[in-house]
Order: sequence, then C-alpha cells, then structure tokens
Amino acid sequence: MTDHDPGKDPTPGDERLRAAAEAWDERYAASPQLFREAPDETLVEIASALPPGRALDLGAGEGRNALWLAAAGWSVTAVDASAVALERAASRARAEGVEIETVRADLRTYLETVAAERPQGAFDLVVVAFVHPGPQERAELLRAAAGVVSPGGRLFVVGHHVESHGKVGPPDRANLYAEEDVHGEDLDGLEICRLERRAGKSDVADPGVDLVLLARRALASS
Repeated sequence: MTDHDPGKDPTPGDERLRAAAEAWDERYAASPQLFREAPDETLVEIASALPPGRALDLGAGEGRNALWLAAAGWSVTAVDASAVALERAASRARAEGVEIETVRADLRTYLETVAAERPQGAFDLVVVAFVHPGPQERAELLRAAAGVVSPGGRLFVVGHHVESHGKVGPPDRANLYAEEDVHGEDLDGLEICRLERRAGKSDVADPGVDLVLLARRALASS
C-alpha cells in the first residue's frame, strides 16, 4: 500500500471544498464503518470479465471497491477527499495483504492533473461509485473521469436513481441520477455500452433504485 501526500490539503484556496472534506472526515470518524464492506456487485460482474490493468477508484471512501479490484490483480489508485476514509482503506489493505495507492485530493483537481500528464489516457478502468454532486458538477466530473480512460478502457458509474428520492441517498433530488442526464457526447468520446436501472443494495431498509452506466473508449486505430 502506498499513500500519496497523506497530509496535503485537498482543496487549497477553496473553502467550500475544504469544508466538504472536513464534513466527510467527521462523518467517517463518527462510525467505525460508515458503508458496507462488500464491493459493488455490478462492478464485480464487469471487472471479472476484463484482464486486470490500471484502475482508478474516484470517491473511494473506505475502499470496498478498490480493495476488491486489487485482490483481483488490478493496480489500483484510490482517490478521496477524506483522510479518515483513506486511512481505513489503507489499514484494510495492509490486513488483507493487497497493494493500493491512496491519494487524498479533490476529485476534479486530481483528474485535471492526470489528464495533463497523460493526455492519451491513464487508466483501463475508472470507477465512480455513489458520488453525488450537483448536476453541473456531476457532468463535469463524469467528463473529466472519461478523459483519463485509456483506449479500450471502461468507465463504470453507479449512483442512486431519482426513484430513490426520500428512501436512500442525498436529500436533494437534483443530486440523484437519471437516464436523461447522461449524454454520450459529454463522455469525452466514450461509447455507452450499458445504461440501466437496478435494484439498490445497501444497509438501509429500503435501498431504492440505482442507475448503472458503463462506457468504453475504442481502441486506437493503427
């Protein structure tokens, strides 16, 4: 397990993002395990059919997806704004004997840095699981996430669907996912392979409905 800039302020000069990072630290610190430990079931289905490569887990939290991918042979970078969550992921990685890189950073800032360094794409699989910013921020995040997908690579997104409003997920309906909010032209040239609803699965009594997106970048032409 490697840890990149563990003490670095993830949001220099941006008080709103700094406050959000601190709020997530407080939320994680208030519970010994905030979210379930099992990896996302659709991610497991998709990644199991792919040859392991470089994976990026955005908003990795306590590391449930990053750790499963690492155990399956992927080289994984887990990015989150919460130092508390990433330390849990790192601790579990050590206990399970797997290697992950943890990066404490604002997701958009991290993606912009990677895109500048690797304009042809850096990751074979990019995961955005249950990250729920507002509509414009979400569109910008997905576009940036798509931008670091390598030729032949995939972008996997899952989040609470608008049908889950009032049951699970953010209280603001605008922060939930809907099919009409996802447009292929906003995914930096990726082709949408799957866009579908599924029954939610979480620790709450009524997990509602999730939206799943899988998109792929075509292989570079020779």
